[in-house]
Parts: sequence; C-alpha cells; structure tokens
Amino acid sequence: MPGRPSHVFEWSPIDTFCRQQSGQWDSKFWTSNSVMLNARALSERLTKHVDPYLYPLLFIMDPDGQLFAYSRPANMKQLRDQATLVSMAWKQQEEALNSRAVGETRSPSSPSSGTIYEDSLETLTIESDTANVLVRALQPKLLLVMVGGTPPGRKISLTMTPETPGDSRYPSPIPSRPMSPIEARPSSSQDSLRNLNTQAHALSSSASDGSASQKDVDIMLGALHIQRKRLDKLTGLIREDFRKTGFLMPANTRF
Repeated sequence: MPGRPSHVFEWSPIDTFCRQQSGQWDSKFWTSNSVMLNARALSERLTKHVDPYLYPLLFIMDPDGQLFAYSRPANMKQLRDQATLVSMAWKQQEEALNSRAVGETRSPSSPSSGTIYEDSLETLTIESDTANVLVRALQPKLLLVMVGGTPPGRKISLTMTPETPGDSRYPSPIPSRPMSPIEARPSSSQDSLRNLNTQAHALSSSASDGSASQKDVDIMLGALHIQRKRLDKLTGLIREDFRKTGFLMPANTRF
C-alpha cells in the first residue's frame, strides 16, 4: 500500500484459543497436559487485533525462535528473520541477568508450572530507528512479540530494556519532560503525521489545565507507551485463556 513504511507488514495480533485433545484440527498443534494449542485459531485472533501503523505485526514463538502463531497475511522469510533476531536478543538478556545474579539465590522460571519468577526476564523492549519491538514471556517457554511503528525520521542507537516482574514499567506512564508533537504521536504517512502533530499541539494545552482525558494522555506519551498498553492487555487475555484451559507449554517444543 503506498505511503506505508517498509517495515510495516500486513499482519495482526493475538489472543488465544486452547482446546481439548479430542478436537479435529487442520493446522499443527502442541500438547501439554492433554490440552492442545490451536495455532490456526491463534493466528486468526492475532489478525483481528492488529493496527496497521501502531503494531502491524504480532506473533508467538518460543525462546529458540520456533514460530507457533502469527498474524496474516505473512511474509514468512521476514517473519522467520524477526523471530531469529528476537530469540538472539532474548537469550542475550537472559544470560546478562544470570551473570549479574552469580552468587545470589535465584528462583528461575519454571516451565513445569508456567510461572515467571520475580528475578526472571519477563519483558524486553528493543528500540531502533525503524521499529519498536516488545517481547513478553507468556510462560517460560512461550513469547508474545509485537513489532510496532515509530515516528518518521527517528534517529536513535539500538537499545534494549529488559524487565523482570516487579520492575518499573518501561516506558514510564508519566512523562518526564514536555514532549514535542513528533514524539507524542506515532505516524505512518506524511498526511497522517501532519494531522497528528496538530492534535498533539492541542492536547498539550488541555493537559496543562488538567482537562486531558486518558486517551489524550496516551497520545502525548507516544507510540511506545500505546504499544506497551496494548501488549499488557493482550498478555492478560492470553494468560487468562491459558488459565481457563490449563494449557502449559512443555519445556521441549521440538517435535
């Protein structure tokens, strides 16, 4: 589609469906405790929730880069490349956490219970010139990945921000300084950017007199904040679905 940035794909997001082992499927599945993960239904749900500019791509993978579900239509080569890079970054940050904890008593995440312990990597935010990539551990062996857009012309060094359960949320939901319009709004095309910049200017005025709504505040906090809110919401939906069905990703996902 003309006007879209090159890193934006035609994909979508995720909630999640698990079914009992008696079901009939025409897509691959993974079993744990007699519960199947319906990859096709997961992909369909992801596709329904995508935003073409804010979070155009969502997928589910394991820490080794094996894909289980993804929004569609999909460029499979680009998707596999994304999964490989996410896997490398996730393992690098896990190793860094482990090395800092040498000599300390740690409780590693437990694949057998699906628990993410307080000193284990739970969220990783990767920022670059062209994309924000947010990674969340749904379970120790199952990752939800969101690839989001960024303001045009952003120039930053590649940064990775890891979080364990209980860490302060990144990015902060409270702005540390006044935000310029180009920071305040995500955009996709020059026309939409002009409209969003105008809106951000107006919102700055309403925020100063205390009349800004939560939506206004979200807009001023910027694309990464909005993407993180969506990631948190999707995580809650998926984990609740897993809880209801009893799905647990096994430690060994290679078949």
